[in-house]
Amino acid sequence: MRSDTKSISINAKADKVVAFLADPQNLPRWAVGFAQSVRRDGDRWVVKTGAGEMSIRIVAEPRLGVVDFFMSPAPGIEGLAASRVVSNGEGVEYVFTQFQGPGMPDEAFKQSIQALAHELTVLKALLEK
Repeated sequence: MRSDTKSISINAKADKVVAFLADPQNLPRWAVGFAQSVRRDGDRWVVKTGAGEMSIRIVAEPRLGVVDFFMSPAPGIEGLAASRVVSNGEGVEYVFTQFQGPGMPDEAFKQSIQALAHELTVLKALLEK
């Protein structure tokens, strides 16, 4: 399985960054290439993407700086995007790893990689203001 890892320095406290990332309602604010909107559906969150809707759950462990995104594009299928918020002096390094899941075309993965680079810049701008 192919993967891609990107990181960005953010001049914000780790607890602020983790809290922002752990809230599914913030996805459309920073993951602009992925999440057009997000809504609660019972006990789950549903993200509207350019490819349709998918369930998402976010597992966060603030003490460890863990914010992992589990996406379910179809029943019985769950993909992971793992991320870490690592303290670095006055700010943090935010590290995000995404995987090319089974059946994901190479071109779609390439586009996701390109979108993430932009999304991390958006995230930085939102959290540093």
